[in-house]
Amino acid sequence: MPVNGNRVAFNRDNVIHAPDEPGVYVLYVGGHLIYYGSTEKSIRSRLLDHLSGREGECTSVATVYGCEVSLNPLKRERELLIEYKTAYGVLPHCNPRLT
Repeated sequence: MPVNGNRVAFNRDNVIHAPDEPGVYVLYVGGHLIYYGSTEKSIRSRLLDHLSGREGECTSVATVYGCEVSLNPLKRERELLIEYKTAYGVLPHCNPRLT
């Protein structure tokens, strides 16, 4: 269930270099995947929201992120969530339901 991008430390110095394009992103605590997200506007902006805590405590504790530019981010996010649930029987900790 990886996104097609590198994993990097989830900090402001790295997030400001994330794509300013639509796509999907994944958040980890260490090596444990906790959240899949998508945006139709800016991956960078959404990651900054999570980093600042504006999206809640669950995702603000992430330590690593990855992202992938996508022309249909909502569809791609759903695919990733379905793959994860199929593999593990549950959704990632910070994804309460399928989108």
